[in-house]
Amino acid sequence: MTTPITVVPDAARLGEAVAQRILDRVTAGSAIIGFPAGRSATPVAAALKQSGARLDGLQIVMMDEYVTRHGSRWELLDPNTPHSCIGWARRNLLAPLGLGPTSLLTPDPNQPEGFKQQILDRGGIDLFLLASGQGDGHVALNGPGTPRHAPTRVVELPESTRRDNMSTFPHLQSPADVPAHGVTIGTAELVELSHSAAMLLWGQNKAYAFDRITRADSYDPLWPATIVHDCRNALIYADEEAAQKSEREGVS
Repeated sequence: MTTPITVVPDAARLGEAVAQRILDRVTAGSAIIGFPAGRSATPVAAALKQSGARLDGLQIVMMDEYVTRHGSRWELLDPNTPHSCIGWARRNLLAPLGLGPTSLLTPDPNQPEGFKQQILDRGGIDLFLLASGQGDGHVALNGPGTPRHAPTRVVELPESTRRDNMSTFPHLQSPADVPAHGVTIGTAELVELSHSAAMLLWGQNKAYAFDRITRADSYDPLWPATIVHDCRNALIYADEEAAQKSEREGVS
């Protein structure tokens, strides 16, 4: 199945287009939105803040978080750490949008199997915003080789994903600075629990990811972000730098 593609002039316009979809959903009653942490979703967060809209009905589902091992248990990274995904959500979504901590849902690394039921209890995810690793195509923390039906789980990050995440959080100077493990929503839940999905690709450094994703028409485990093609009501948003003004069929 060919996933529709919308190309906009720049990242700000991309953020506005996606934010409007979220605002429309909130206006209709409530919205459960899946977010990636980091650069890809920043224009969306900025557009939501600039809208000035009341967002009391917005609930945010974060797709992953770094973890560290302490004895027999995993612990989420301290949210005050600059590269914490939960910390990113607090700084870029909760605080600017006036949302409380109960508006944020994240997977528990010690009971990852419970994440699916928590989402189901909320009626599923209305719109899941997806991002692609620029060098290895990881989506959430699902790296190359991830099976199509992988569940929410704790994973060891391959070096390719750790290198990609250095660009997400530029203060990380080497792969060794990136935590070696994380808890991540699985590719299975991305498809099963999302009523719609939007892949966000902007900037010249996402041009290769755009090419890999748009050349596929179904899930390719070598580039996990192609999971967008298996999601219901999916759409790819790209700016002109990422799309490089592609003339490929399906680009509008």
